[in-house]
Amino acid sequence: KMKAKQEKAAVKEAELKAAKRERVSALVDETMPGKSAEDLLAMYDGKEDQLIKNLEKMNSKKLVKDKANKQQSVRQLVDETNPGKSAEELLAMYDGKEDDLIKNLTKMKAKQEKTAELKAIKQQSVRALVDENNPGKSAEELLAMYDGKEDALIKNLEKMKAKQENKQKDTLKSSKQESVRALVDGVNPGKSAEELLTMYEGKEDDLIKNLTKMKMKQEKTAELKAIKQQSVRALVDENNPGKSAEELLAMYDGKEDALIKNLEKMKSKQERESLKVEKHQSVRQLV
Repeated sequence: KMKAKQEKAAVKEAELKAAKRERVSALVDETMPGKSAEDLLAMYDGKEDQLIKNLEKMNSKKLVKDKANKQQSVRQLVDETNPGKSAEELLAMYDGKEDDLIKNLTKMKAKQEKTAELKAIKQQSVRALVDENNPGKSAEELLAMYDGKEDALIKNLEKMKAKQENKQKDTLKSSKQESVRALVDGVNPGKSAEELLTMYEGKEDDLIKNLTKMKMKQEKTAELKAIKQQSVRALVDENNPGKSAEELLAMYDGKEDALIKNLEKMKSKQERESLKVEKHQSVRQLV
């Protein structure tokens, strides 16, 4: 019986010691005293109760310090987020649940920062649109009027921008159409300005480019024709072919090169005959 009693006591003591070791390990994890649980248990072998008491005191101090730090964090977060209640009110409501409070306030702060960042981007968009559209009020006035409704403001300004761009497009298109009409009057391409504008709808730049090239070509052709006509007049004055320069130019309109060639041949022939006559006269004078 005594042996059984001793064995039972030994088992109970071993269980108690194991429980104390487990408690020490847990307290060491919480307090981080600078030594491992095994080192401390070796130092306090047989004095585990004293070790546990010391660690619990340390843990209590740490908890107080941690709570003070958490309360300070809460106060700072409340100052930054303005949640609608004071820090002290929230700390009273969340006593013992400071971690949850800090988590909620941190989420609120992150959300507010994201909202502020997005708002800043929208405000920048508003300023850019106001610069482009000149709506009659400054960007700051509009932002004050639409505070919290920036999306609606941006939508309105974008509509205004689109309307102004369409107006500018219409003005530009009208200007291009006028340019086409002026060029058609100058070059007479064989189709009316309205026919060409219908054919080149949306491609007015290409039409203007083509008509401008045609105009330049016609001007060059006209300039060259004027030079040829001047040559014809000079040759007619020298050759007296029996018709006036204007009559010949009318007969050879578009064939000025052939007319010049014929007149130059006539000039050469007349020069040869004139030279022959001069020689005959010289011979007679010698005889």
